[in-house]
Amino acid sequence: MTALSSAALGNGFAGYGVSSILILYLYESVAKGGLGVDKILSAQILSVYSSLGFIAGIIGSNVADRLIGTRLAYRLGMITKGLAIALLAIPHGGMPIVVISIIAQLFAAGIMGQSLNALTGALYADEPTKRDSAFALLYIMNNIGAAAPIITGTIALQFGYNTGFLLSAVVLLVTILPYLLLSKKAFGGVGLTPADPIPAARRKQVLRIGAGTLIGVGLLLGGLFAIGVLNATRLSNVIGTVSIFLPFLYLIYMAHSPKTTATDVRKLKVFITFLVANSVCMMVWNQSTGILSLYAPDQVNLNLFGLTLTPASFQTVPAILAIVYGAITSLLWAKLGTRQPNSTLKFGLGTMLWGAGPLFMMIPLSLFPSTVKVSPLWLIGFYALIILGEALTSPIGYSVTTTIAPLAFATQLVTVYSLSQSVGAGLSTLAANFYTAGHEVRYFLIIGGITVIYGLVMVVLNRRIEHAIQPSEAKA
Repeated sequence: MTALSSAALGNGFAGYGVSSILILYLYESVAKGGLGVDKILSAQILSVYSSLGFIAGIIGSNVADRLIGTRLAYRLGMITKGLAIALLAIPHGGMPIVVISIIAQLFAAGIMGQSLNALTGALYADEPTKRDSAFALLYIMNNIGAAAPIITGTIALQFGYNTGFLLSAVVLLVTILPYLLLSKKAFGGVGLTPADPIPAARRKQVLRIGAGTLIGVGLLLGGLFAIGVLNATRLSNVIGTVSIFLPFLYLIYMAHSPKTTATDVRKLKVFITFLVANSVCMMVWNQSTGILSLYAPDQVNLNLFGLTLTPASFQTVPAILAIVYGAITSLLWAKLGTRQPNSTLKFGLGTMLWGAGPLFMMIPLSLFPSTVKVSPLWLIGFYALIILGEALTSPIGYSVTTTIAPLAFATQLVTVYSLSQSVGAGLSTLAANFYTAGHEVRYFLIIGGITVIYGLVMVVLNRRIEHAIQPSEAKA
């Protein structure tokens, strides 16, 4: 796991580090080291990049499953991503370099997809009692990497944005060295070959069709942008809407594939339980944290034990809690071994904790009028609940996905699960239509209550669900 956890840390550091300063780099004035791009356009550029990243991930998972295997896919993808980020370190590169870097990062995602999680699942395929601990460790390392904005932001402020990007690229490339050096010894033959290889006679044809399709779509989008029919906001909205339905459409495609067995189909039906649960949890994250980010500066006393906090400081609380909870759960599952709760029970309890967060915040919202500034411990308590829920659902979700995945769709199903984040964002957008300022208590009761009830159903039915996933391993 050393090679995989190191790579997860670097990937998290680069991802969070770059995203935290890229938008600042875009709209900061040229005199201050930025590019002077309009703020709205800057936000739209990042929104389109994020949206296209979902599609690139699907392509990458297909590449891993059908062309080159997870080992090579992850190696090529991470190296490409590191070099793409390094391009941003070029002084005075301007907007052309930013565009090239973004395209190269999307290309990297289009190579590796969800190879890291798929490879972890394959590595522990014969050690189910260790699988959850392994994914918990990846969760910890990724959240350690989430501290990157503090570091890259400070570096960018002191030495310029290009230096901040350079640091992200260097950390990424250095942290994949253990993967490059130890993978042969650590993984043996795992992930060397694609799970569902395209016959050699058809490979060139498939590559030509794939390349032609990408070029055609690129030209079409470019043309629509040029004539004003499409803009960044519209494209982002379209992709965001499609992302709500895409995971379920992909599941239907998998279920009807001749490469999927009857047992696989049964497991895919059960998988919907986890997909919906994580989507609901992500809705809670988007809605609750969005509302509370407005609540913090106006209605929270930012003095705690003599320290003066800033509203932004609350953004570091989840990362710290994730590391603590992740370490505890990883050690706990390893300690319990075969006596640990089954995956469905863990996920159901985690979902209930996600819902408990907004229900908890109903207390200060009910007790104190808007003129009273409440203790910051209320917000910390909220994060303590939902991040404990995340520590159970996030690693367990990927662990279950790699267990359920049909052989031909090993990496692709992990991508489908990751798309539940976009489903949650879409549900959050829809839920926002029912939110009105001053009625937070009722609103939190509804979204928290729905989430708790869904998690409770999973807890009650955990044996039945677990038996459908892995009959030989079902336990109380």
